[in-house]
Amino acid sequence: MPDFDESERKAFVERWVTMWESPTAPADAMEYYTEDSVIEDKAFDHTYRGHQELHAYFSRAGELFSDIRSVSLGVLVGPSHAVAHVRYSATVREPFLCLPESSRGQRFSLYLMSLLEFAEDGRIARTVDAYDRTSVLQQLGVLPATPRTPAPSGTPFSATTPSG
Repeated sequence: MPDFDESERKAFVERWVTMWESPTAPADAMEYYTEDSVIEDKAFDHTYRGHQELHAYFSRAGELFSDIRSVSLGVLVGPSHAVAHVRYSATVREPFLCLPESSRGQRFSLYLMSLLEFAEDGRIARTVDAYDRTSVLQQLGVLPATPRTPAPSGTPFSATTPSG
């Protein structure tokens, strides 16, 4: 692996985050990933392996969504891993999977946490993405909004007293 430089690694991840806004993102993304890279989408339990599957996945997202915004909320980096906290938003261009026709033209936003694992050459070998699928489906009207109830003011330990 190339010598680790925290500022360079952070800049690499920041570029990777904003790259998703580009209409050429499917092709551009391949520069960031190794040929045998893996992406795990935990929300939908899908795994994509290698450049061919990744490119198809990214291209499909470009067909389904418009007005994509991908904003870094913070990046934690280390020699072999990074965690990117991202605010991702887009407009549904074409309904897919369980989305009704009424979702066309609807905008959604989500908080995404990506764990990136780097290969010896410094490119991304593996990404694990986690986000709240339920929130997205609620925003698009597929699921009813969950009424927010106030959290109890106590904690599980409220009835206990510290030992002294």
